[in-house]
Amino acid sequence: MLLLALALASQPDQLLAGSAFETLASRTEAICPARKVRAITPGDLDEAEQRFEAQLPHRARSRLQAANTAERRCADRDGLACPTTATLETIRRIGLMARFASYICSHPAAF
Repeated sequence: MLLLALALASQPDQLLAGSAFETLASRTEAICPARKVRAITPGDLDEAEQRFEAQLPHRARSRLQAANTAERRCADRDGLACPTTATLETIRRIGLMARFASYICSHPAAF
């Protein structure tokens, strides 16, 4: 019982949720567990998404921008949790999640 309590206490607080975020967290835990992506803030995820998008080849970047519904879905919401999660869902939907997870693991980040 004590071990379970210690294990739970050592887990970072997770601020984001959703199936796309779970996919990202699972992939990064498998390839770079030290990054502790589950503890990423919406602001840090937004920055990572923007940097990832900027380095994509033109065709992939255009496909991501055309498919991303974050602006429309989150227009009446404050904060970054909604748009970053929506963008992450788009990244997964168009088949870029493995590439994004690798990007996060191989690039310096604030988190």
